[in-house]
Amino acid sequence: MIKNVLARDLMRGPVRQLTTWTPVRDAAAFLQRHGISGAPVIDEHGRWVGVFTQNDIARFVEERIRPATTGRTLESREEVAGSIPALPDQFGETPVQELMTLGMYTVFPDATLDEVVHALTAFKVHRVFVIRETGTAILGVITTMDILRWMERHPIQKEKSRRLARA
Repeated sequence: MIKNVLARDLMRGPVRQLTTWTPVRDAAAFLQRHGISGAPVIDEHGRWVGVFTQNDIARFVEERIRPATTGRTLESREEVAGSIPALPDQFGETPVQELMTLGMYTVFPDATLDEVVHALTAFKVHRVFVIRETGTAILGVITTMDILRWMERHPIQKEKSRRLARA
């Protein structure tokens, strides 16, 4: 049964998107409003160029608030100077293209569940986009939560057999 599950069975759509010039403040509100953790980003020509996620925001903020190292590094044995950089006053107006992750991970509609899981784990991502085999149209998105929801609705046959045997 699990071998017959395809990306088209798991995907959700329509896929909500952002533009490269969307301000981070608006993009964060967009993600929150739609209950999603990331969205694909298109450029001014309508081409998919990357993905903007909550992790991109967290990484940006973390890089700016992490205490600077004061001391020597193991590699150079020299003093490392630095201060804690502040978040810019206009952070919310920063376009998402400044923070987004470039590129997207994709699968075709007939990719098996095993192939989807392999893509997610191999690339260490939480979502893959389902695209047509011809062209670049995004048909849907599959997240790790989509797979967990599917697994909850379709328990693996072996588990069902074990539970029935115990009864």
